[in-house]
Amino acid sequence: MSHAVAKIRLLSAEEQIRVLAKKHDISVARTALDDWADDVTRLAGDDVRFDEVQELVVALRRARVVDGVELTRLHSRYLDER
Repeated sequence: MSHAVAKIRLLSAEEQIRVLAKKHDISVARTALDDWADDVTRLAGDDVRFDEVQELVVALRRARVVDGVELTRLHSRYLDER
């Protein structure tokens, strides 16, 4: 488990994600590729929409703040808690 996640383990997954983003000055910054992926998903007939917290998960991964495995676990926990 990464040290960054272990320190704030007692918080909910959403709180952990928000704390990590704030600590590392990470904010959501959508790209043209994100818009393209949304269009492809929609055209395929899927209805997938990320909320603000899920967008922060993507931003944290892009910034390599948390390793992919740990971030996947945190995201999964967030979805379970929702």
